[in-house]
Amino acid sequence: MPNLSESDDLGQLRASWPQAVSSLSSPEFRLLLLGQAVALQGTWIQSTAQRWLVLELSNSPLVLGIFGAVAALPLLLFSFWGGWLADRLKRTTVLITAQTIILLQAVIFGFLVQKRLITVEEAAALAFVLGTGMAFEVPARQALVFDLVGRWKITNALALHSTAFNTARFAGPAIAGLLMDAGLLYLCFYLKAASAAIILLVLFILRLAGKADENAKSHAGAQTRFGQTLKEMFVFLRDNRLVRTILLVVVAFSICLLPYTVLLPSFGRDLLGLGAREYGFLCAANGLGALTGALFVAALGHKGDRRTWWKTGIVLFPIFILGFSATTTYVQACLLLFGAGFTMVITNTSIITLLQLSARDSQRGKVMGLFTMSFMGLFPLGSLLQGAMGQVAGVRTTIAIMSMVALMIVFRALFVLSRHDHIRE
Repeated sequence: MPNLSESDDLGQLRASWPQAVSSLSSPEFRLLLLGQAVALQGTWIQSTAQRWLVLELSNSPLVLGIFGAVAALPLLLFSFWGGWLADRLKRTTVLITAQTIILLQAVIFGFLVQKRLITVEEAAALAFVLGTGMAFEVPARQALVFDLVGRWKITNALALHSTAFNTARFAGPAIAGLLMDAGLLYLCFYLKAASAAIILLVLFILRLAGKADENAKSHAGAQTRFGQTLKEMFVFLRDNRLVRTILLVVVAFSICLLPYTVLLPSFGRDLLGLGAREYGFLCAANGLGALTGALFVAALGHKGDRRTWWKTGIVLFPIFILGFSATTTYVQACLLLFGAGFTMVITNTSIITLLQLSARDSQRGKVMGLFTMSFMGLFPLGSLLQGAMGQVAGVRTTIAIMSMVALMIVFRALFVLSRHDHIRE
């Protein structure tokens, strides 16, 4: 429970700034959020373009799956080290280094595409470099946001960042689709480079201001034995059935559901007969659903039981993906992907909230590390699995089967959890 002075501070905060935008009272965070919004647009433009490029080069769902696995593999390999460096170096140092790597790969990518020299292997290598930069960028940025806004404003700051992320997820693919349709595929990568240059400028301004790295100094030199950390997490998971169940569902979604995005180019082109522009709009429909979901959570997420939000989301998300697998028209596909994006954001937000509330202050970073590993780190395995299945059984059948597997795991998890709660009562 907060003490009296903390409560007074919180009351003053709410009185001076509307709750929906309270974190914007920090000028440093406002600047970072603006730069990040631009950078995210570039990220979604490039990710949409590179998937379509690989499909055009290979005409193979299996290659798409392998490409998706390679692009996401750095998040499994390097995210922990990114967080480790973020606690020992200045946050801005880690971020500037990561964004420089991201900028360089985008320039090289764009040049090779423009000169028609790109191969699938080179595209995969460059996507791996992008993933490596992101693996170090994400934990450092999350830590920097907390340093800039503080404990009371962090939830609002994350909500605003989620809105920026999902705005980019909506607009980025649409922009990429228009550029690809106009024969300007290479420009998608140059736009990513430009967006990385803008966030680099923001980071240099923050570094010169000095405040961005003030709070990071207290974290420098913190030492935790890796073996002790593993033991602590094992005990925590053993004693907390809710967290175990949540992470099980996260693993199931990471392997069975989320890789549908890897097969989306093949689904759109080969099954629905879509071109590059329509494919971009298909991705945009999914992003618009996610953006709507983020705004919905920001407005109503504080109402009701968080477990109810979570249970509803984990059931509806695989149902929407299952419905998408059966679509035969462009409009149907857009509507169901909108629903999938909407319910995915509700699910993801509820999961993060429940995990954060279930952990002690000393465990929160480690628990979120487990979530990141489960959510993003296992994506390569799902990409490889679904790419191989798509090659043999077909893209539509693969998405349908994996959605049903995820749904069965969800119902089993909910049954076990409800039975435990009934016994406890």
